[in-house]
Amino acid sequence: MTVPPEQLPSIPPPPEPPASGSEGPVPAPDAPAAGSRWDRLSRTAVLAVGVVLGVAVTGGCWLIVSLAGGDASSAEKTFGTSGTLTLADSSLSFLAEGEDCTGLDGYSDIHRGAQVNVTGADGTLVATGELEAGKKTALGCEFPFSIEGIPQGSKFYTVEVSHRGGLTQTEGELRSGGLAFTIGND
Repeated sequence: MTVPPEQLPSIPPPPEPPASGSEGPVPAPDAPAAGSRWDRLSRTAVLAVGVVLGVAVTGGCWLIVSLAGGDASSAEKTFGTSGTLTLADSSLSFLAEGEDCTGLDGYSDIHRGAQVNVTGADGTLVATGELEAGKKTALGCEFPFSIEGIPQGSKFYTVEVSHRGGLTQTEGELRSGGLAFTIGND
């Protein structure tokens, strides 16, 4: 028995061979899509990439906060103080009250910009400031000063202007300000 050609089952043609230079077989048009790159990586590799990304994000956040001055805790660990040094020197009597003044002769180290040092209980220098411009008052030549960045927590502090000896204070006394030094020959 002979079957007419129109009744024969249709057989698809064989796939064409890949073009030269291509890698591997070309998937059939109705084949499922290949997995993503992540599907081809091992679990260890995916975990390693996740850890690296996590560290990078955390480090980036830390850097941004640091550069923005977000470390508020350091500001809370220091404090400031202020006071005056009065130079009672009769050689300044020729000045009128309110005039600019400075130390003379044996007091020439007492002037605007003279260093004011703060040391902790262990004798370590912990902060510095300087005298502002002196003004003549009824008591002598008065130099205001202020000091910032004194670390908290020392049992006591010593404040010294130039090399003239120190005034020892507790943290509470320093925080309240109003330190008053007087030196001179009057």
